Amino acid sequence: MDKRLDSIEECYSCGLFIKKENKTNLNQRCPRCNTKLSVDKEISYDSLYYAISALLLFIILNIYPIITLDIAQKELETTLIGAVITLIEQEFLLIGLVVFFTILFAPVLNSFIIIFVYVQQKLKLNIVSKTILYDSFYFFKHWGFIEVFIISIIVTYIKLIGMVSTTKFDIGFYVMLVYIFCFYMSNKKFNAKNIFGD
Repeated sequence: MDKRLDSIEECYSCGLFIKKENKTNLNQRCPRCNTKLSVDKEISYDSLYYAISALLLFIILNIYPIITLDIAQKELETTLIGAVITLIEQEFLLIGLVVFFTILFAPVLNSFIIIFVYVQQKLKLNIVSKTILYDSFYFFKHWGFIEVFIISIIVTYIKLIGMVSTTKFDIGFYVMLVYIFCFYMSNKKFNAKNIFGD
């Protein structure tokens, strides 16, 4: 690509080509439609740190129970992986597989891809092509629905109040909240344009 084209940005709203102002870190605006233009920033490792934190929290999340129920003086506890196993044991195989993919598999692979991209770039390796990594990142990003799962847990908790003797959020629930924050931030801070050079 001609180096002169690197200094030109296209407005995604109206299509106007605008010369980038490299002297400022402030957001530029399109003179035609006043839309904010993206500013190229140096590659930040924040996304990597959040992704590593998310994976570590995910391990802890599957050790401690999320919610504890006391039914007929019998205490029932469930973890994230335990919920999937229960669905499969209750012969809800399809639902169990969907929950496994969207709650466990996709978020974990999303974090692994972020870590792998940084490692591959730092070591100047070309094990997996940028196109595959780019497509995989966005695929697993859009198929991770762990935030939907936590909303369903809260709704279940509210409905179970009064129906069972004791219902309480366990340590796993609070770990899950921190995990979701780290997972979200790892995706938010991941600047695919700068990293993949697109």
